[in-house]
Amino acid sequence: MSNVRQAVLFSFATRYSAMIVGLVSAMVVARLLTPDEIGTFAIASAIVMVMSEFRLLGAGMYLVRENELTDAKIRSATGLTILISWGMGLGIWTAAPAIAAFYELEPIKVIFRILSISFFLAPAISIPTALLTRDFRFRQLFIVRICTSLTNLASTIGLIMLGYSFYALAWGYTLAVIAELFLIFFFRPQGMPWTPNFKNLGPIARFGIYNSLAGFFRRGVVTAPDMIIGKLGTTTQVGLFSRGLGFIEFVSQTLMMGVKPVVLPYLSQVQRSGDNVNDAYIAATVLLGGIIWPILAVASVVSLPAIRLFFGDQWDAAAPYATLIAYWAMFRSVHWFSSDLLVAKGKEKLMVLKEGGMFAFYVSGIALAFPSGLMAVAGVFTVAGLVDLVLTTWLLTRFVGLQPLRMARSWLPNLAVTALCWGAAWLIFNNGDFVSKGVPNTFWAVAAILPLIWLMVIFMVRHPLKQEVILFLRWFANHWPRPRS
Repeated sequence: MSNVRQAVLFSFATRYSAMIVGLVSAMVVARLLTPDEIGTFAIASAIVMVMSEFRLLGAGMYLVRENELTDAKIRSATGLTILISWGMGLGIWTAAPAIAAFYELEPIKVIFRILSISFFLAPAISIPTALLTRDFRFRQLFIVRICTSLTNLASTIGLIMLGYSFYALAWGYTLAVIAELFLIFFFRPQGMPWTPNFKNLGPIARFGIYNSLAGFFRRGVVTAPDMIIGKLGTTTQVGLFSRGLGFIEFVSQTLMMGVKPVVLPYLSQVQRSGDNVNDAYIAATVLLGGIIWPILAVASVVSLPAIRLFFGDQWDAAAPYATLIAYWAMFRSVHWFSSDLLVAKGKEKLMVLKEGGMFAFYVSGIALAFPSGLMAVAGVFTVAGLVDLVLTTWLLTRFVGLQPLRMARSWLPNLAVTALCWGAAWLIFNNGDFVSKGVPNTFWAVAAILPLIWLMVIFMVRHPLKQEVILFLRWFANHWPRPRS
């Protein structure tokens, strides 16, 4: 477990460092661009980012999961990625004028073509990244992520200052991908084969199509509002709802994605060793829930001061949407590792059916709710999150053998920690002077007090995170520089 803990630490360090850089970027961009400008980019990027789920066709995850990895399999994965990714890049470039005409937004054509560049670079990045992930080499991936995030930040802000408006966002992303290419080439596994092979693609494609479809549906859930509202409403509405959703996604994804890169290799390792994967799954969800549920509950309370502090008062209207969406993120996080469990168990088809059904639920709900306003759309997310939780629990119980009552009992400490943190945040916020002074003073009060309350409660209820905190404190004490005698 030591290598897994070390991988988790580096994975968390990667995400938290990227979070800081991303937060700085979002704060600056939100003040330099208007909701209308950000909404225009959001429509174009939503479409491209959904399509990006297919550009790798699951080749990376196939290499991570495969029991016996050979050079031939790596070459075939590279060949399949080239065929799919380059083909999609050409498709995006060609379709750009038609999409711009559909939305009646000419800038989308240029944004599409800038973002298409990443599709041509993807094969040279994704395959070595998958091999580094398989070997738990998260220290190297940490360096790559930090450097690419800084590249994105510097280039985006610099180009905005030069007057490139929303085009700066597209170029910032693309330049970061180019930087990632050079770094991955430097850290690539020694002896890794680069020459693609276009034979024996069937096994990878069969695995990849299910994984890519599931990824498409998952990504589509958070990008569908941009695409649907962009057609039915205005770019300003897209920008405001995107900011509310993006704020919660920023909070939740920073936490969940910090662990997720380690989960599939870990569950696959447990499966190969013959240990109980379901027990490992429940333990992983409890540890994640003990962190993310209290934070999301607090975010639902302080969404207004947080958004005003980070993005400026021109985004105040996004705060009510963020409050409702926070509950959606809480429901969704319970089974955030379900796709990894299904992949480890070889149930990719079931994963796709579930994700596809939920995607249809979201799309139809957003379209039907939009005439009633953006709050109704946010309400759809909350309801859909609860439906997703119930459906996923049933599927894992029926087809994987998960014990729901055991999982529910394991989650009781999470509920206690969340309730106490939410209550403390509510009391602080409603007794603060945010409204009278016009600045988010209560946000800072919550940020200062809640971590101490969280620590106190996890020790009080004997949460499994207690042991992880103790181990971290011991590690910190052993590595703290001691004065020389």
